[in-house]
Amino acid sequence: APTTGKNVLLEDFTAHQCGNCPPAAELAEGLAEANAGRVFPLAIHGGFLAATNDSFLLDWTNEVSDLFWAQLDSQVYPLGRINRKGGTDKFYTPAEWSDEVASELASETPLQLQVKTFWHPSAGNGQLNIHVNGQFTSGDLGGECRLAILFTESSLIGDQLNYGEDPEHVTDYEFNHLLRGSVTGAEGLVVIVDALAGEEFQSDYTFNWNPEWVFENSSVLVVASSENGEVVNCLSHHLAE
Repeated sequence: APTTGKNVLLEDFTAHQCGNCPPAAELAEGLAEANAGRVFPLAIHGGFLAATNDSFLLDWTNEVSDLFWAQLDSQVYPLGRINRKGGTDKFYTPAEWSDEVASELASETPLQLQVKTFWHPSAGNGQLNIHVNGQFTSGDLGGECRLAILFTESSLIGDQLNYGEDPEHVTDYEFNHLLRGSVTGAEGLVVIVDALAGEEFQSDYTFNWNPEWVFENSSVLVVASSENGEVVNCLSHHLAE
């Protein structure tokens, strides 16, 4: 579905050796369920607790998650960004997420987004065509507008430390909304400069599918950001729909 207002990108910085992180993931999931189609969690694994060892074998990090982690001006867990308000280095503790999400949902955006995908399974490991249309409906957006195309995957099973469980080491933890990679790079590509009301853009991308990701459990996440890095609007599309 296309956007109808301002949606919220809730970036949950997390790691499999962070025992305090699972409650934050549940909170993000709850906010997404309460605001279906408007709030999109993104689980970003980074930092020293995301390292692998004999007990935590699966590496959930990637170039994009490493870059996002490096942007933060404090590297403790768990914390989140809400539409990157205040810039990419600014973060909120989970206790602040609900209020900040509500505030963003009630705020205005000059940009509405639509995304369509077309899947070609017979081409190699599969080829995905992604089409994003953006319309500037009100006001103007000074400076560059960048568009990032990210991939998330859900229903991944692995090891997770969880201080709320006994034993604390959970071997069959379910990871959802996990950041897998991008088409455009973490910070996206410039699609329009000094956009005025009434202007629109169309951006098309082709992605050769990574066979390690389960297509049916994956989504494309479209993030439009302004020159200071804040999210102007965002939209997620489940690929199997």
